[in-house]
Amino acid sequence: MFDHPLSLPARASITLTSLVFVLYALRTIFRDSRRAPFVLLGAWLVATAFAHVQVLTDTLPRTFPLGGVALGAAVASLFSPSLRRGFDAVSDDEMRALLSFRAIYGAMLFALAAIGHFPIEFALSAGLGDLLVGWLALALPLRPRWGRLVVHGLGMADMLMVLFSAITFVRPWSAAHGNATTSMTLPWLAVPLMFAINAHGLRKAISEAAVDGSEPARGVRSALP
Repeated sequence: MFDHPLSLPARASITLTSLVFVLYALRTIFRDSRRAPFVLLGAWLVATAFAHVQVLTDTLPRTFPLGGVALGAAVASLFSPSLRRGFDAVSDDEMRALLSFRAIYGAMLFALAAIGHFPIEFALSAGLGDLLVGWLALALPLRPRWGRLVVHGLGMADMLMVLFSAITFVRPWSAAHGNATTSMTLPWLAVPLMFAINAHGLRKAISEAAVDGSEPARGVRSALP
């Protein structure tokens, strides 16, 4: 799989895009966290090594489940008051920028499938789902609660589909095709972080409805002096 002329550019594109995604998440979601830079950049370095170093890529059938650790951390973030505050402080424009990476990853899945790094069926379903969520985040208003429920609700549904397909279909396919799924940056970093973004976005929209049933008054300027 490494001998395809587009293999290195495709994997490098995923790697660099994920680095920018992590840096932007650190600037927006985790701006007040001291540990987040070490955790996220460390995870990026590990995933990058497994995506580009053949001796590490050869161990993927045994190390693939490591993605479950990152997913567990994403779920655990829902129970951390400091992380909840960090996600809740993200502005609408920042959220649009974060979710725009979802569309980028969706398009990259098509490219990776074209050179044999992912099964085409998975790339079509997951890639189109990512593109849909990214497009909706840009097209719909995120200030009204219904817009956030649509974007994060569909985003979470797509994430659950991706996780199920990765475990039941992509992993066996990769093992049968010489560990073709070499872009570990996606399942070990990008997918868990996107999962956390959708989970917290959905949590916030639902909790606002449960509190008072009214729309949030963020950004509303009083007419009184």
